[in-house]
Amino acid sequence: MLAAAGRLVLTSHQRPDGDALGCLAALARAARAAGKTARVVVHDPLPARYAFLFEQPPAGSAEFAALAERADRIVVVDTSSFAQLEPVEPALRQFSPKVLVIDHHLSSDELGDTWRDVAAAAAGVMVLELLELLSWPVDAAISQALLTAILTDTGWLHHANTDRRALLAVAQLAQGANLNELYQRIYQTDRPARLKLLAIALDSLEFSHQDQLAVMSLGPDDFARTGAAADESEDFVNEPLRVASVEVSAILVEQPGGGIRASLRSRRKVDVAAVADEFGGGGHSRAAGFRSQLPLAQLKSRLTQLCQGLLDVANSRS
Repeated sequence: MLAAAGRLVLTSHQRPDGDALGCLAALARAARAAGKTARVVVHDPLPARYAFLFEQPPAGSAEFAALAERADRIVVVDTSSFAQLEPVEPALRQFSPKVLVIDHHLSSDELGDTWRDVAAAAAGVMVLELLELLSWPVDAAISQALLTAILTDTGWLHHANTDRRALLAVAQLAQGANLNELYQRIYQTDRPARLKLLAIALDSLEFSHQDQLAVMSLGPDDFARTGAAADESEDFVNEPLRVASVEVSAILVEQPGGGIRASLRSRRKVDVAAVADEFGGGGHSRAAGFRSQLPLAQLKSRLTQLCQGLLDVANSRS
């Protein structure tokens, strides 16, 4: 499919993370090195911590339809959900015969031809295997992009999804790479505004159910008074998992245009993908998310009740 395609358009979900952006950068670089044209499209501002991955700035959602019309193949990575691709859903439906999906999430829509591998720790693992299958080059820059994808999605190899396949991929890609420099570039270049925003998020932290459930919230005013960008709340949801008793962590972020974006994490007892599914979202059993139009207080109450019920079931079995 990709071998015969001369013009590629590459995209992923809204609010792209390190896995999504690492895959997009790697595929774009490899395709160009293989003699093809490739354009990356992202639907939100590119997070500053990942800007170094791209040799040219990605296009925006407004350009997607025109690019898709001219493309031989449209590649969607790290999602197969229209709910995460809202700005370009009409064009994706229009050009679905051209669409190829590379995804490791369970929840899905029919976007087009799909390669799904829920056993993969990250989409980056799948992309590496694809590049090897195609005999496309994997140089230092591509290796760095794929390392970013895999390492950020596995919590630098300490999340539960870390497996032998991911470790072997990292070992292969790390030849000639400086993982300490990469870690510093991604995680130790924060602006003061991000730490101020984190302080507000932690100040909102509420524990319940014998301290097994932790919920935080942020609103537009919090971003405005700290000067933090929307993407700078990434990974905040992991902070409460420092507490030994916490099994489920959630952060609810009110969006400037209305609605709430929720991110969920679980240690082991609760399948948060099932929780997200109740609100029209999805993800993995240990990391998931969704969007909601419910008022914050109502959403927090409903989410808390649902998680507490699942914790009761899990506790009764242990």
